[in-house]
Formats: sequence, structure tokens, C-alpha cells
Amino acid sequence: MHSLAHLLALISLPTLQTQPDTNARISGHALSAYNGRPIAGVTISVAKVERFTVTDSNGGFTLSGLPAGPQRLRVSYEGRHTEQEYEFALRAGRTTNIAVMLDVRATNLAPLVVEARFVDVWRDLAGFYERRQRYGGFARFFTREDIERSHPEAISVMLKGAGIFTWCLYTCLPTRFSHGHICSVPISLDGLPIWERDLDRIPIENVAAVEIYRDPPNSSPFGVPMINQFGFEGKDLIQGRGECGSVGIWTR
Repeated sequence: MHSLAHLLALISLPTLQTQPDTNARISGHALSAYNGRPIAGVTISVAKVERFTVTDSNGGFTLSGLPAGPQRLRVSYEGRHTEQEYEFALRAGRTTNIAVMLDVRATNLAPLVVEARFVDVWRDLAGFYERRQRYGGFARFFTREDIERSHPEAISVMLKGAGIFTWCLYTCLPTRFSHGHICSVPISLDGLPIWERDLDRIPIENVAAVEIYRDPPNSSPFGVPMINQFGFEGKDLIQGRGECGSVGIWTR
């Protein structure tokens, strides 16, 4: 009887309802725009709710318990603060992943602060470093540190090391041998197509990174239309045009 009474008492207790999580979180990493290495000691703050966190030795950070809705972030590092705030729409019960790219050598702290996206459509310097991690075995990636180390006079000089040479007939174009023939390599600048003949008009001192693809590593669409001397070619940056690959250039 005692056991039965105890069981009935437990059954009679009110059922506890699981309350929905109304808080939001922000998580991400702070990386160097110079070479992609993690940066520790970067402060990420949400002034409206007086919350902040500092990146760890791996550049990682998490801010939890934030109210849902639009929230503005500020970034500071070694006593320098960003002049602008970065707004993100936070969702209840969800984590918003962001990437913070810092040039720690710059006088003015002007980081790139963006929400993480699918790697093949992430069109900024943060996306470059994500693709370098994923496609390192299929492509060549040059950071600003690599560019300063090799001291190329122009982008075309740097591309020679990746098998891309300048072919001049009616105009001069970046080209390579592919499957027994010469093809022109499509070029994009900050995620947008440019005329290949304008490659060396980009000042090398303004280049933050370059990614070079020879053959498509997969069939994931990047969605960047490339231009050659004949007009638009609706191919993506990862796949390039045909089997000629492609070059993506990011500036600072």
C-alpha cells in the first residue's frame, strides 16, 4: 500500500512544461586579415544589454543570454575601438555565427564583421579563409602575408607560380594550358567579374588575398558570373569556365 500511495502521489504532481528558449546566442571567431591566424584578446560587446566577451587563444567567442531581435555589436582590440557598430538580427533559441576579420597592424580598427554563410557563396575575405580550409587540396591560396613575402610586381607575376601566364594577341589575357589547348582564365574582384585584360590594373598593394582554382573540386554553385573577352559566362568561381579554372581576388 505504501508503494502504491507513493506512486499515486507522483502521478498527481503537476506536469512541468518545458519553456521555450527565448534567448539568443552569438558565436564565432576572430581571425587576422593578414594571414588568417586566430586572434586572442578581441573584445566583442553588445552595448544595449551591457554584455561582452573576449576571444580565447583560438580566436573563439560566445555571447549567450541575449534578447532576440536586432542587436548591435562593437569590436575592440588593444585599446582601439571600432568607429561603427554591426547590427545582426538575433533569433530566439538560435545561435548566430559570425566572423571577425582584423588587420591588427592598421592604425584605425576597421574589422570585417559578417555572418557566416555557406562557404561557396561567402563573398568576402572571411569566405576566402573558409575556402582555404576546405579546398586547400584543390586550389592555391595566397594571403597578404604570402604576397608581401614574395614581393610580386603585379598580380600576373604572382599567378605564374600557379601555371597562369599572360598571352598577348589582340589583347593580353591570363591563360593556362588545359587538356591540350590554351584557355583564358576568368577573374573576379571582390566577388564580381572583371575583364581579364584589366588584371594588372589592380594595385598589388591593395590586394588582401588571391584564390586560384584549376579544376572544379565539386559541383557546388558559387553563382559568380565570369567575363571573358567575348562576354558573360554563367559559371561559378569554384568551377570556373569549362576546365580552365578561375582566379578570385580580394582587396583590403
